[in-house]
Amino acid sequence: MLVLAIGGFWPQYFSAAIGNHPKPTTQFWLIHLHATIFTVWLLAYIAQAGMVVTGRTALHLRIGPWLVGFGFAAAAMGLYAAIRLAVRLGERVGSSDQAASFVFFPIIDMIFFASFLAVAVAYRKGPEVHKRAMLVATFSIAVVGLDRLVGRMGIENPWVWQPLMLAPLIIALVHDALVRHRIYGVMAVGLAVHIIRLNADGFAASKWWLPVGRSLAGQLG
Repeated sequence: MLVLAIGGFWPQYFSAAIGNHPKPTTQFWLIHLHATIFTVWLLAYIAQAGMVVTGRTALHLRIGPWLVGFGFAAAAMGLYAAIRLAVRLGERVGSSDQAASFVFFPIIDMIFFASFLAVAVAYRKGPEVHKRAMLVATFSIAVVGLDRLVGRMGIENPWVWQPLMLAPLIIALVHDALVRHRIYGVMAVGLAVHIIRLNADGFAASKWWLPVGRSLAGQLG
């Protein structure tokens, strides 16, 4: 997921690491903060999983509460960033409706992230559910980069690009079915809500959401 997230944002942002100029629209302090915080989350998630795999469970447990606090703070910052970036988009394109539609997806991603993180905390003593909830929570932020990566492929058939978008969750579900001989509820719910997310463009531009999105963007406009 780290590779997919970086790959998705490589042309317009992360390629600056090798001397390329990022797009002007990404040269904003909040974008840098947002990118740093969620890249740190992905690295920390990998590190925490690595500790369990290598038998350093005690260290994993000591770091866990700090990482959870960081995660919820990151979600709050992500909500703030979503609204601020929507305002900038609206000003740049001259359309409050486009800004209102845009803000729906980062808001829902942060809700998914925080919700599955909360499930992971609630089941912290049940490793089978805990680690799967952490996987879905982390996918909920990595999906943004994956969206851009798959989008650049130019695939229009939803029966092709949607499974590509959901590949990390599908692979995990197939693993559970073949190796564990069961499907965990948290994984099924995670897949279901992300399928809904992929097909929510109509709602994000609907008469039900646009007034809400305009109101949110207007709070920081």
